[in-house]
Amino acid sequence: MESQIERISAVECRVRVQIPWAEISPRFATKLRDLQGKARLPGFRPGKVPPHMLERMFGKGVREELARELVDETFQAAVTQHSKVPLTQPVLEEGTLNKDEAFKYAARFEVPPEITPQDYTGIAVRRRPAVADEAKIAAELKAKQEELTELRPLAEGNERTATQPGDVWTVDLDGAIGPQKIARKDLRVDIGETENEYIPGLAAALANVTLDQVGKTQTVRFSPTQERLKQELRGHEAVLTIGFRDVREKHVPALDDDFARDTGEADSLDALKAKIGERLLEEDKNEAERDARKRLVEVLLQRNTFEVAPSLVAREVAAQVDLFKRQVQQQGLTLQRLGVTEQQLSSQYRPQALFNVKAFLLLDAIGKAENIVVAEEEVEAELKEMAAERNQNIDRLRATMEKNNQLLLLRAQLREEKILDFLMSKAEVTEAPDPTPEAPAASESSGETAAT
Repeated sequence: MESQIERISAVECRVRVQIPWAEISPRFATKLRDLQGKARLPGFRPGKVPPHMLERMFGKGVREELARELVDETFQAAVTQHSKVPLTQPVLEEGTLNKDEAFKYAARFEVPPEITPQDYTGIAVRRRPAVADEAKIAAELKAKQEELTELRPLAEGNERTATQPGDVWTVDLDGAIGPQKIARKDLRVDIGETENEYIPGLAAALANVTLDQVGKTQTVRFSPTQERLKQELRGHEAVLTIGFRDVREKHVPALDDDFARDTGEADSLDALKAKIGERLLEEDKNEAERDARKRLVEVLLQRNTFEVAPSLVAREVAAQVDLFKRQVQQQGLTLQRLGVTEQQLSSQYRPQALFNVKAFLLLDAIGKAENIVVAEEEVEAELKEMAAERNQNIDRLRATMEKNNQLLLLRAQLREEKILDFLMSKAEVTEAPDPTPEAPAASESSGETAAT
């Protein structure tokens, strides 16, 4: 077998292969003999059809089948011989197999671009100072409050007759919003709350229900909150038969030292706030570092322009769409219910996918230029830390990750981190907060904003 290769573009090659007929002839003859034993033609006993007649009638199909087999068998060897890594299956351009002639074929395929990185040191990078946002601390405290909140039956001798904010109803629903049928059992409705409502506006519609409705049913009509409703249901009225199964009161603990002790994390509220603040500060420090590194990569890509194989971007897009679909399924939802299609997701994710692919290729090229590798000891240290976090045996974790090809991914991630560590060490890093977004300029003639 002889082969030649040519680069058509930065991301595509063409391979030309020639195989002598002497290597092909025995296989062609074998295929005809196999066909002779199976062929059924009028006037001939099974297995007695003359070879020349078989070749005349079936030779073209046999040669086409054999040509496909030869391409499949020789393509990988041919491109490997020329140190090329195909990203796609070959697209055959030429390749007709004729008897007594050498088989010649040409095929196109995509390849990674050849990148010679430049100007990747001394880059000016801004990194914002880390902060423990007071709003985030308050949100964490509220979340812990909700975790410790109790739902208690209404107290005996309770004199009120109507529900009020803080009551939690358990109801059964049966009805519709316009054309969409709705049926749910044991649905929780928090009176006075609008966040994460199953039907936007349902809690408000039940705000005046009397407590004696427990064990009864009632038909309710209301217009759901339009801005939080799916587009196709806007403008429709909700008509629901509601079975009131139970009502309870929320008992929210006060934010005090007793609350802090009940969390099991601190002995006082101040200590709990400090602990949350330290963790949030560390998380924000890591996020600030990731932001700085992303800005570094953006500058690198501006300084190093190159073409990317479409197949690489398509794979990254498909991976991101698949991840989103899995996350949606874990929440019991579907793309259809969210009102989005795979095609729309693909278009949405494509810019980020292109950035990811180009960043990976450029960082890999820099890693090769600087001979940055990951030692086995580094992989072992990372596995040990992961095993401790997951409370797993390290040998079992390693075996599982190796079986699922996650060990290769771990090595790649560690190498990328080392490359970014190197680049940040060579960058001119300054600490400065994020710039404050400018307010839109006011219109001098009308007083309206520019965005109006």
